[in-house]
Amino acid sequence: MKAGNIKGALLEYVVRQLLKNCGFTNVRADNLFSFERGGLFFINGKGAAHDADIIMNPPIQMPFAYPTQLLFECKAYRSITSLTFVRNALGLRSDLNDFEIVTRDSLLKRQNNKRAAYAIDARTRFLYQVGVASVNEFSKPALEYASNNKIPLLSLSWFLGTNTINDFNRIDQPLIDSFQEDEIQNLYDFLKDREGNLHDHKYQRAYDFLRGDNIIGNIVTFSNTVLRYSYVGLLETGDMVFLFSRTRTEENILNSQNNYGTFSALKAEIHWIADRPNVWTLRVYNPRNREQQTDFDFYVPKRIFSHWKSFNFDKSVALDIKQNFFSKIFVFNQRNNPEAPFTIINIDKEWLEQARQQLTEDEE
Repeated sequence: MKAGNIKGALLEYVVRQLLKNCGFTNVRADNLFSFERGGLFFINGKGAAHDADIIMNPPIQMPFAYPTQLLFECKAYRSITSLTFVRNALGLRSDLNDFEIVTRDSLLKRQNNKRAAYAIDARTRFLYQVGVASVNEFSKPALEYASNNKIPLLSLSWFLGTNTINDFNRIDQPLIDSFQEDEIQNLYDFLKDREGNLHDHKYQRAYDFLRGDNIIGNIVTFSNTVLRYSYVGLLETGDMVFLFSRTRTEENILNSQNNYGTFSALKAEIHWIADRPNVWTLRVYNPRNREQQTDFDFYVPKRIFSHWKSFNFDKSVALDIKQNFFSKIFVFNQRNNPEAPFTIINIDKEWLEQARQQLTEDEE
């Protein structure tokens, strides 16, 4: 077993678990436009059938639009992910979305203005969004290209600690060769399994392996712990943030939505401290009962942070960022609230105005 195969499967596993926690579900192959072979999922495009590392349905679909499916190309390299991989994702998206079956019979039917049937195939058509997931960071050209072409990017370094990323990068061939071959094969099969049931008897070797004291087991254990107490938030700008509960407990405000109104919007304040300007705190609370509140830490998205940094972390600019970028956050939370797949968090406008007035007074 090659080390690269294990690293790729491990990256897919973590990203898949993250999406499942947000309410995404596995796409089922229809055995024509998509199919499975040898444990891999393929989807047809204009030129060929493409191996989809990850392909899932979102927790909700938008009305008056074709249903969407999300694909992630996973790149488990030690170096920074370059522009080439992001550019390839755009080509893949175009190839999938522009694919259509055109036969000689269908073309001949178009010549008949009184034809009884349409010259199109009766099938469900999807809009495919293709993103790139990596272990490490993306290069600046890759980030710029992705932003301009609306390609979602995801790096494990954005929500896993430095030690875990270093462990991931330490996985090499000598390490893999030090384990039993059938053990590593069983682990690989589990990581590639889209259902991912570790308690299935056929993955007993993988279960025992991951419970042992080794780098890969540590990565999986820590990742699952982080994902258990984290949430994915989507900004109105399309940027994504990962919210981490400061208290490692099930009793946080997002898990307790059902206790005081499933569909009620929450309010929030956003705070930061000078010694960690890239990590902000979202203080979420129930507007009906301020005692129900939870603090979530999150990393400021790269492009937003760079914009703020260009103003030398000016406090008034920070307030503008909070208003312009974080006025509303959609938090996916289907694992704890299946009837309402997301929670809406609005920034407290009164608090924001008071913060502006206080800043003005301090400057005077």
